[in-house]
Amino acid sequence: MNKKSFLYLALILLVAILLRLWHIDKPEGMWNDEYLTWKIANAKLGADFFAALKTNCHAPLHYLYLKLWMLIFDDSDKMLRLSSLVPGVLGIVVMYFAALEYKKKEGINTALATAFVCAISSFLIYFSQEIRIYSLTFFITSLVLLYAFRIFNNPSKKNFTIYSIFSLCLILTHTIGFVFVFFSTAALFVFAVPKKKAKDFLLLSILGVFILALPFVPLIAKILFKTGYFSQWWAPFNFSRTLFLFTDVYSPVLNDTAHIFNTFSDAFYKNGAVNVGYFIFAIIPTLIGLTCFVNGIFNPKKIQGYLLLTLLCTLLTVLIAAMAGKIVFVTKYMIEIVPIFLLLAADGFASFKSKAFKISIGTVFVVISLFYIAVSVTSAVNMVRAEGQRLPVVKLSEMGLKKNDKILFLYYVKDWYYKYIDFNDPSSEAYLNAECITKHNFSYFFKTGMSIKEAYEDGKNILRPVFASKDNETLNQWLTLFVINKLEPGESLFVVDLTSVSFFPMEVINNITRDEKAYKNTPLLYLVMSYIKNYSLEKLNSALVYEGYQDTGSWRIYKFTKG
Repeated sequence: MNKKSFLYLALILLVAILLRLWHIDKPEGMWNDEYLTWKIANAKLGADFFAALKTNCHAPLHYLYLKLWMLIFDDSDKMLRLSSLVPGVLGIVVMYFAALEYKKKEGINTALATAFVCAISSFLIYFSQEIRIYSLTFFITSLVLLYAFRIFNNPSKKNFTIYSIFSLCLILTHTIGFVFVFFSTAALFVFAVPKKKAKDFLLLSILGVFILALPFVPLIAKILFKTGYFSQWWAPFNFSRTLFLFTDVYSPVLNDTAHIFNTFSDAFYKNGAVNVGYFIFAIIPTLIGLTCFVNGIFNPKKIQGYLLLTLLCTLLTVLIAAMAGKIVFVTKYMIEIVPIFLLLAADGFASFKSKAFKISIGTVFVVISLFYIAVSVTSAVNMVRAEGQRLPVVKLSEMGLKKNDKILFLYYVKDWYYKYIDFNDPSSEAYLNAECITKHNFSYFFKTGMSIKEAYEDGKNILRPVFASKDNETLNQWLTLFVINKLEPGESLFVVDLTSVSFFPMEVINNITRDEKAYKNTPLLYLVMSYIKNYSLEKLNSALVYEGYQDTGSWRIYKFTKG
């Protein structure tokens, strides 16, 4: 690397760091998935840690990394978010060197373009601020790509071995990372490995990964095949939503993360008019990105065959799994192929012959991306994590929560809020005595007596008569015994509801239940939590004095007082 290239890379990294530090300390706190990540990493290493792992659907490496991070630093929200910033920035450095390896001598422009597009990628910025596995997954994927390219240029035992190690790390970070590793390794075998080296590659890059991964096979198998959520539980497959993959990768509008629109048609065209804002900030940069991507794949080299085979096979596998209801089709679940999308687009941009054309589309792309990041409330840095669990804690305090008051949490368990509670405050005792109706125990509150396993597997059929009748003696008795009767005159009850999963009025639930198509297409989660919220509020309103509600983020807190 010459001095000029080093200076350019340093400036790109400075931009990347500043964008990722901007608003990294989120006042709303961690949302559910972040909180769960912290809880698992915070478990005592050993039996407790592996028991905690089994409650989630991801492999152990990120949790071990986060545990080490917390030992060195602390577990404040800001420091936990910095644990994602570091691999996010290091991944940009690796992508720079991967692009150099990809293009060799003529690759400096491609390498700088790759680093820059990664630096300003809203998708990568967002996950560099989130306490999840995805930033580390991006970093490890970039290392896998780097050594895949080195195998093309030098199919040595050393490169086979290092590629194997990073592939194993990817499998142990992201549960479906094995899909990417499988197709990446198969594509390397087809396009990169000479026949005389095939045996070494087979031993070091295939059997090596298999042997090293053996101790973790039972854990990963249990995570993959245990009874749990299926996609119909909260987000059925929709072909229209698959187009958000491209807008999330190439534009600053992160629909799959912010859940701004349910379908691509709603995003682009609604109420008889084109959404001009979406067209400018999502469609235009996406079209620029795809144009560059297409130009990037039209270089007849074997290394492009490797990239395209890996990308397409991984994408199709996830798509088929989503259509079968085994996984939800969202961009973050396919983060392993995002570096390929960005690399090929950067190479396509660098390969255009017309300097004027490159300046024009490059300027439009950068200006739109940075303007949206700086100005939009739904940008990667400004987006409020509306489900942040500090929000209801603050709001309950503002609403006058007292020691002997009662709290009923809907959807999340009560200890999900403890990180943000000062237990030296007497009013915090109300949290310890709170009751919960959650996504993990809701089956208990239906008279069918179904287990949670039955609810996840066949809840749509079992609960339909209950939704239609509005009759639920089990929930009625529970609310009477464990909520209403525990209040003394003058004491208040606060019902904490997550509105993003309970937005159907009871009348709408009844209408959906009567419509075969609507019932089939509506996620069970929304029906269950909406039903429980509506039924509970109706019961409480008949027994207590209703004093109104207050909203904060995706939360709504209702207040009742016993007369």
